[in-house]
Amino acid sequence: MGELLNRINSPKDLKKLSIHELEALAKEAREEIIRVVTTVTGGHLGANLGSVELTLALHYVFDTPRDRIFFDVGHQVYTHKLITGRRDRIDTLRQYKGLYGFTQRGESEYDLFTTAHAGTSISTSLGMVEAREHQGGVSQGRGRHRRRGPHLRVGL
Repeated sequence: MGELLNRINSPKDLKKLSIHELEALAKEAREEIIRVVTTVTGGHLGANLGSVELTLALHYVFDTPRDRIFFDVGHQVYTHKLITGRRDRIDTLRQYKGLYGFTQRGESEYDLFTTAHAGTSISTSLGMVEAREHQGGVSQGRGRHRRRGPHLRVGL
């Protein structure tokens, strides 16, 4: 595993990196995904390789897990898992008692809901917004909300 990737235990660690280091981290993450998927666990290679930089950028820009990122396609979360405290278990991906191949709510505070294939993020995020409103969230118009809890962001 790469030098930079070994230093990332949460998205907060990403914010300490320069843009140049983020590019190097993306390369290391991609290499780790290739290693795991091709030699250890199998899994969704293409979708994950195509979302490395986007995943790093979302976690770099937003204050996760306070800002919530919804992954519509569960096939794209291996980088997300690498940088949200599960790097040391990545070799158990999709294995019995190992990491789930998609987001898994009980696995990490960064996983908002359990998902698999595409098409779940819009209805789930709208449901969460409606639930927040029902529980007393304050609307500020045009889809922006102010409240003490986490903000919702739809990603990937």
